[in-house]
Amino acid sequence: MASALLSMGAAGVLLPFNVGAQSELEDARRTLALYLGRELVEEIISKPFDDPEGAFGVGPDAGEISRQYFDNIDDYDGYKDGYEETISAIVGMRKQTIDAVAIEGLHREAVVRYLHVAGQDMGDDPNFVRVVVIMRYKGQVLLTLRRLVHLPQ
Repeated sequence: MASALLSMGAAGVLLPFNVGAQSELEDARRTLALYLGRELVEEIISKPFDDPEGAFGVGPDAGEISRQYFDNIDDYDGYKDGYEETISAIVGMRKQTIDAVAIEGLHREAVVRYLHVAGQDMGDDPNFVRVVVIMRYKGQVLLTLRRLVHLPQ
């Protein structure tokens, strides 16, 4: 009987520590997701707006099979894990592999769209590009980062 009481008491004492540890892991995951999402946004907007080869169209061009070959901003449209990222590691913009317990289950996606502003002639080239990076954890959206960038004239 004493054993049963002791184990029930221990469970009551240890439960807050378990919940605290889980909360700490979730906080670390969110912080890491924010860092990795921002890093991808910065990588995307560091690229030129115009394709150096003169190709037109949103998304990677033929032969651009990984981020190392992306040569302009719109090549990132449709980017999802799978180019060089796996379920337990994400590759940073400086080609470093980031793997940690908190990263397991995290995934990045990117959407890039050219935008016309209100009043702009739709026949003109767009003045802005919207970059959206979506961070997912086990398929569920954890956070979404958006950046509106003005195209150089």
